[in-house]
Amino acid sequence: MTEPQFDIDDMLEQFHTWLEAQSKDSLADYAERLTDQVPESTPLGMVLCLANNQDSLLAQTLAALTEGNGVLWPRAQPDDPVQTQALRVGLPLPIKAQITLTDWNPSLDTEPDPLPQAVLYTGDADALAHLRQKISQWPHQPVTIISCPEDIEDDFDIPLAQLQR
Repeated sequence: MTEPQFDIDDMLEQFHTWLEAQSKDSLADYAERLTDQVPESTPLGMVLCLANNQDSLLAQTLAALTEGNGVLWPRAQPDDPVQTQALRVGLPLPIKAQITLTDWNPSLDTEPDPLPQAVLYTGDADALAHLRQKISQWPHQPVTIISCPEDIEDDFDIPLAQLQR
């Protein structure tokens, strides 16, 4: 059984504090709700977060980390210049340490390094279809794709159980 490489409760507390300091009240509330959902199951491993806005990327990251997974962020997110490098720099160290940046993006004919075990995706249906086609060419299969609603910033309803083994 693979254990998380970090203290989930401490990470959630620090993420919550940071989100409040950034005046991201909805995300801070989401982080607080997640404290009651810390799993006792096995994490998937590395989760690639693809979002069309910063709040969606942070919500995906919270969900993946809450389940004990590592997080992979492309330096440039699809559809929207989320500025992941600058966002990552501002995060508290325990959170930043769990996020790996990759130069991969869905328009490339390569695989991300490291290869993720799951992908959290927020965006339009056409881009999702393109992403599914790209992922089908990756060397290890299957890779779970969890498509989140485009209005994720309103409810942050990410199916956490899909981020566990």
